[in-house]
Amino acid sequence: MMSSSSTCPYDAARESWATVRIPSMSAAVASRMSMVGSVRCRSLNGPGGGWHNYKRLSRVPPCMAGLCFDMYGTLCDTSSVRTRLGEVLGVPDRLVAAVDETWRRKQLQYSYQSAQMDDYEPFWAITSHALDYALAAYDLAPDAEARDRIRDAYNHLEPFPGAVEALTRLSEAGHDVVVLSNGNPAMLERLADNAGLAPHFDDVLSADAVRTFKPDPAVYEHAAETLDRSIGDCRLISSNAWDVAGAGNAGMATTWVNRARDPPEAIGARPDREVTTLPAVADDLC
Repeated sequence: MMSSSSTCPYDAARESWATVRIPSMSAAVASRMSMVGSVRCRSLNGPGGGWHNYKRLSRVPPCMAGLCFDMYGTLCDTSSVRTRLGEVLGVPDRLVAAVDETWRRKQLQYSYQSAQMDDYEPFWAITSHALDYALAAYDLAPDAEARDRIRDAYNHLEPFPGAVEALTRLSEAGHDVVVLSNGNPAMLERLADNAGLAPHFDDVLSADAVRTFKPDPAVYEHAAETLDRSIGDCRLISSNAWDVAGAGNAGMATTWVNRARDPPEAIGARPDREVTTLPAVADDLC
């Protein structure tokens, strides 16, 4: 079992190691983590082909982890919508930033509300409702065509630096690499294609399959079932602290990409690995 003072046995075999923090864990989280190996690797990649542009899931030894990447805010930058907002709205940068922040905040809030109220709508609809709120909050009233152009920015989010590098290295090391996102399948497929990430995924898993949203445990359980693994043999990689807390509570291993160096959530499980960049995820797990 890994604790705050433990080191991975893989360290001794490495000449270099990413800066990775292993926070202290509560007894409950440590118990869940007792069945999880944090660093696993093999030398051969799985076969290509499969659904859409994505590689088919390979048969891998039980010691390998199924790596589940969050898409929005982890692999792709949701704030890259600001370019489109500025072009369409023609307002000062400070107002563009405020609309963007409100849009993202309401997008997450509405997903929570939808799940709690048992009133599911696909994430594209949630994103549209959140945009409508953000525009109204700042007395902006673009027409329907302009709103469509703004929404379309979510199909063209920019990948974070190192995203392709990290996914490539992890895949070549033999890990199954999948997306696990609140996005509905169509919007995830569009974004993966446009961002150039699709060839690096073994599969794309959506919360839409269980008609709720993260951090509902059902989403993480769905990923484990699809990967045909115990939930403790799956690892979520996310920049969203609330997502990490939810996955950990459900029993997943977690890596938090903490770019802002924020404190962890006060509710839910703490991450068992913490890095600040996507390439550092690969440094840790390859």
